[in-house]
Amino acid sequence: MTPSVMEMKWPFFILQALTLSATADCFSSYQRKPIVIDTDIFSDVDDVGALAIANGLHNYGVADLRGVIIDTHSKYGAMAASVIDTYFGNSDIPIAAIRPVTNETFVDTWGFVLGEYASKIAYNWPHFLNDSSAMPTPVELYRSILSSAEAKSVTLISLGFLTNLAALLSSVPDDFTPLAGPSLISAKVKEFVIMGGQYPLGWEYNFAGDDPTSTFNVVNNWPRDVPITYSGLELGENILSGEGLADTAPADSPVLAAYQWYVGRCSTIRESWDPVTTLYGILGLDGSQVLGIGKLFTYANEVGYNEVASDGTNTWVNDSDVSNQHWLRLADGVTNTSVARLLDRFYAHDPSNKSCSRHEQQDIFKGIMCSQSKCT
Repeated sequence: MTPSVMEMKWPFFILQALTLSATADCFSSYQRKPIVIDTDIFSDVDDVGALAIANGLHNYGVADLRGVIIDTHSKYGAMAASVIDTYFGNSDIPIAAIRPVTNETFVDTWGFVLGEYASKIAYNWPHFLNDSSAMPTPVELYRSILSSAEAKSVTLISLGFLTNLAALLSSVPDDFTPLAGPSLISAKVKEFVIMGGQYPLGWEYNFAGDDPTSTFNVVNNWPRDVPITYSGLELGENILSGEGLADTAPADSPVLAAYQWYVGRCSTIRESWDPVTTLYGILGLDGSQVLGIGKLFTYANEVGYNEVASDGTNTWVNDSDVSNQHWLRLADGVTNTSVARLLDRFYAHDPSNKSCSRHEQQDIFKGIMCSQSKCT
């Protein structure tokens, strides 16, 4: 079947972006979007893909990744995050982790299919973080980042459990700021982006699987003046990214290794819940003009709010008085495959490639166009 115009253009757009400087020099005049990522990196590899996207867009000058906060207890989660940051040249990005910190390694007791990757990349790739117990706590890092941020400027991107966000919400004044949690959030957070829930209703693991109490507290008590956007189970589960990563990523890439170890059986294909959420969290609804990436997402609703029960299940409540909460779907004309191939380009990006050459961009454009059509 002949690919649609949208399907042909999206891979080029991201290829164009990924040939640009990994130091943000190409986009020095672009206003970087401040973000903080809260991730459960450890039990699923799509968190690695999400961090690859965040680091890539940080390096292009589109995002300002101010912190990575871990909501799983294994020390290998934080170390794995440090590996990805270090690989992309961003070892100075602060990392915080929930306490207590344990020596746990991942075992797939759900389907006995998926493999452990976090400890493997931690032991086999360079990373700046060596002592997980020396990291700040999530509340400390959140309050430090937010207290020094401009008003209504920071986008919080939650990719896992909401335990750390519940702690921030209940935090009290300290040396960083006299503002308590709710007031600090209202003053400094521009948008709260959450990978969690199923829409318009249902059960999803980030909400209901590990800490439904925190989900209940955060979703139902988040300051109402701060917009919330939800990326649901149904959005990312049909976007299968990582295909052919062994053929496109550098052989020494920890992103490639993580996907190989986790998915296994000679495959690197995985659902894209966290990468899709991160991409929206940084690019928003409009995409990125500077990168040539058009509109990928749109809101699936106009009004209403998300309501979470004590067991973590969620239901969308239609309410015309609430217009700043939404859940996402793909924009018209954008396909699951188009987005998956776009994500793949971030996963496979070689951070040592610092070319800004338009000639190189044109050569890559020709190659991807031929790969999407029947030209020889």
